[in-house]
Amino acid sequence: MDIEQNKPKRGRPSARDKILDAALALVQEVGAPALTLDAVAERAGVSKGGLLYHFPFKEELLTAANEAIARKLADARQAEAARLPASPNRALKAYVLASVYNSGDNDKITTKLLAAGSMLKESADPIRRYWKERFPEISAGSGFDRGALVHAATEGLWFMEMLKLSPFSPEQRARLVEIILAMADDTAPPPPADEDPKDKKAVSASIRRKTPAARKKSAH
Repeated sequence: MDIEQNKPKRGRPSARDKILDAALALVQEVGAPALTLDAVAERAGVSKGGLLYHFPFKEELLTAANEAIARKLADARQAEAARLPASPNRALKAYVLASVYNSGDNDKITTKLLAAGSMLKESADPIRRYWKERFPEISAGSGFDRGALVHAATEGLWFMEMLKLSPFSPEQRARLVEIILAMADDTAPPPPADEDPKDKKAVSASIRRKTPAARKKSAH
């Protein structure tokens, strides 16, 4: 999906922009299944006819809402990348930061759009395309293996938290984020706050000795 092409033009908000903003606000409040065109028109301050001119059906409005969410997610990644130094891993790390810290405040809306089977409908095609096209972009500098592991870990954390199934305490979550970011950077994670760095080096050496590659090397 060409995010740049779909970006709204600057200037006074058009009726379409107002309708989309109202729809996203209502989705966050009541969810996609409970969204009605009448409620969106009232929130946007437009007539029902004015809304129908831009979006004759609810599914068309939800498609446009998902396109807007995809733009917001891409913008959040780009904002994080702009704060990071140039490196092959910048895109991957920016993706993690945008997800785990939700700096764009997009999670409430995306959670509501995902709920109640909304992602099974055709209106979710913009989100599906965004997910499909995002992975090659964020993993280009890091390679498939590391990019896929970071992606799986980041999205796993996101889905657990979205479904309120995360087993992690705030401290454990913070530690997990440190590990994911270190993986994205291809560096060793910092030692836990209650761990002596010397103990960490000893454990790391022990782990390396137990790896198949290390065992094979020691056999020669």
